[in-house]
This record gives sequence, C-alpha cells and structure tokens, in this order.
Amino acid sequence: MKKSINTSKYAGKKVSILGCGKSGFESALALQKCGATVFVSDMSLINEAHKKELMARRIEYEENGHTERVLAADLIVLSPAVKPELEILKKAEERGIEIVGELEIGYQLTSGEYIAITGTNGKSTVTELTYQLFKDVQKEVYCCGNIGDPLSMFAFKNGIFVLETSSFQLRSIREFRPDYATILNIDRDHMDWHPDFDDYINSKARIFENQTDEDYLILNYDDSVVRSLESKAKPKIIWVSLQSELQEGVYLNRDRNTVYFQLGDEKISLFKVSDLRIAGNHNIFNAAVASTFAYLEGLGLNHIQRTLRNFKGLPHRIEFVLEKNGIKFFDDSKGTNPHAVASALNGINAPCILIMGGEDKDLDFSSLREPIKKHCKAIIAIGKATPKILKTFSDKVKVVEATDMEDAVRKSFQNANAGDVVLLSPGCASFDMFKNYKERGDVFQYWVKKVAEEN
Repeated sequence: MKKSINTSKYAGKKVSILGCGKSGFESALALQKCGATVFVSDMSLINEAHKKELMARRIEYEENGHTERVLAADLIVLSPAVKPELEILKKAEERGIEIVGELEIGYQLTSGEYIAITGTNGKSTVTELTYQLFKDVQKEVYCCGNIGDPLSMFAFKNGIFVLETSSFQLRSIREFRPDYATILNIDRDHMDWHPDFDDYINSKARIFENQTDEDYLILNYDDSVVRSLESKAKPKIIWVSLQSELQEGVYLNRDRNTVYFQLGDEKISLFKVSDLRIAGNHNIFNAAVASTFAYLEGLGLNHIQRTLRNFKGLPHRIEFVLEKNGIKFFDDSKGTNPHAVASALNGINAPCILIMGGEDKDLDFSSLREPIKKHCKAIIAIGKATPKILKTFSDKVKVVEATDMEDAVRKSFQNANAGDVVLLSPGCASFDMFKNYKERGDVFQYWVKKVAEEN
C-alpha cells in the first residue's frame, strides 16, 4: 500500500497540542509547516530548548496546566502519555472538537510503507531488529514511534517506517493503516493509565483496525489473548508459534532448532536458533517476527540470517554486564511488568537473585509466584513496591529489603554464590527513584562494576 502526504486537511486550522515533550514538539513544528495555527499546552514546565524554538517560530504556548485556551481549536493532538480522562478533554468532546494522537499526525504527513509493532513486551527489540534487517537493503528506512523519535519528526518524508506503537498511541489513531503489523503478546500493564484490561486489549487491537486484506498481520499463536483477536481482523494473518508446529505460519522445530516459514506448499528455513546472539525463548520469537517482515518484503535469506548473527540486542534488555567470582550479572531494567520478569527468568538456566521493585503500576504480581519459586534463590526488593513484593513472595522465597540501588547490588553479591545469576528485572516503573528505565539500568551497571572491583 502506498499513500500520499496529506497537508491540506490542516491548512488554516487551529490546532491545540497537549504535551510538549519530543512528540508534541515535533508535531507542533510539522503542523505549523502545513499552515495550521498551533497552540501548545503542557501540564509541566516546557524545557528551555523547546520553549526557545516555539518562540522563534511564534508558536504560542502555556505550561504548568491546561487552560480553556486549549478549547479554541478545530483539532486537539495528544502526546502519547496524556491520559484520556483529563477534564479538558472531556470538555473538548462535549464541544465536538476532534481529538487524535501524534501517531496519526505523523502518518498523515509521511508517505511510503509502514511496519507497526505492538505488544506488552518485546516491542523495542523487534522494532530495532526489523530496522536493522531493512536499513542496509532499502533506501530511506526510518526507526521511530515509541522507541525514540516520533513519526511526526519525519514529516514530509517518503520511505519505510518501522514503528514501535504503544497502547497509548494506538488508542488515539483515526486512519493509521500499517502495511505490516504485529501484536507480539498481551498481558496486564499500564493499569494506572487504562481504565481496565479490556481497554488495554482494545487499544492494542487498533493496530489492525484499518488494515484490509491487502495487508499482513503477524500474531502470536501461543498467546490466548492475542489469538482471541483473530475474528476481528481483516488482513492476511500469519501465526507465529514456538510451541506448535503449524500447518501454515512460522514455527520452531525444536528437534532441528530451526524456525520455519510455511505457507501452502512453500516451506523455507528462516533461521537456526544458533544464528541468534540474543538469548531466551522470547528472543527466538522476536527474531521470528522480524524475519517474517523481512521475508514478506522480499529480503534474501542470507541477508536475514547474517543480520541475526550480528544483532546484539538492545541495552537494558537482559543485557550481560559482567561475571565476578562465578556470578553473572544481567541488566533487564526494561522489564517493567510481571510478564517481562517471567520471560527473563525463563531465559536464565541458573539459580537467580532477582532485584525487583520500583513504582507500582497497579499490576498483580501473583502470576510471578511460581516462576520465582522455580528460578529464584532470593529477591532483593527496592522502591515503593517493596511492601507489595514482601506480601506476595515472602512465603515462596527469601525477600531482602534494600534502600537504594547500591544497597541492592551489595546485598545481591552477599546472597549469591558461584554459578548463580543476579538479574535486575524490576517488574515496575522507575519513576520513584529514577528518570527512566535507562537511568535505572545505568545506575545498576555502575554499582555492579564498582562492587565487583571491591570483591
């Protein structure tokens, strides 16, 4: 599917943008170039660089709260993290003002092909790996969305857009239609943002809402929630499974340790598990999805397999830090929900000291009770979620409280023996102690290296 850039629908319109982080800022600049009169409103202080650029472009703004000025608009554009229950949005809906997200703006103002990736876990890895598969073969390939640069940053460009899309972004699309899409998995997450689990599922499912039978949708056959969405989907579905050898689809043959693509009479070997540098069953699945995108687009098998052999994974996703006294340390700071923690534990074949905790996202930890009993010698609990961790796991495993990351790392050294693994996989957001998961992972790695020097 090819689409053209649509700027005329914004010319002469009054547009209010909520949030002036990277997404809001870039959509403001792009919409002004389309001839829109733009007003930016942020609940917090706008950073000085953005403020300076807005003033230079004569874009009016407000900070530290949304006022009625937002409502003097034909269109309101939401940054991804803006919660839908804001009072100003309720007033906008009552007045019939159209509301869309930044992803929709980026889609309208770009042209080409779109590969969209969503799921509770694995989005960033699949997005980056897909980008790596395409970037050396195709011209003008852009990696964007929730992974870093917003789609609107590439306004007026033509190319292949590999997009990580969150439930926040998908909830506010209108016409967004990817040529290729995937839902990797769905488990409870962001229950502090979505009113309930159904809303979270429905937001994820919007990734294929506008697709037709000309498009492709890759779905996880092993995930019961994802499988339940089949009846709602119009595009061509390709199932991926690590547990079942499918008659049609992409599957893992464990005897041969090979991932196959089978469609009709066509059966090809996509890659061998030994081709992968990234560890864990979840990464076999991630590689299968990214490779399927590449194969469907006509990329050669030799290129796919060579790219897989060179792909090291992303920082803070079960990233090996070091080994000291026979103890291996891994950073999975990106593991911000129970599903991610379970995936990390299942990929480690050694007794584990788990560093867990942070800011609770109103998630139920009980699904981790058996995986933690099976894999963990102890939990080192940090952050605001410590009482919840103690209550949930103390009858299954030793739980040690830590005051901060330094204390957690030191106590992990004390509780680990040669042959053990220390894993930071918090199952929580980072905002009680850190700016983001990256800072949390960096601080963990700093103290691991520091304490390792002392021992």
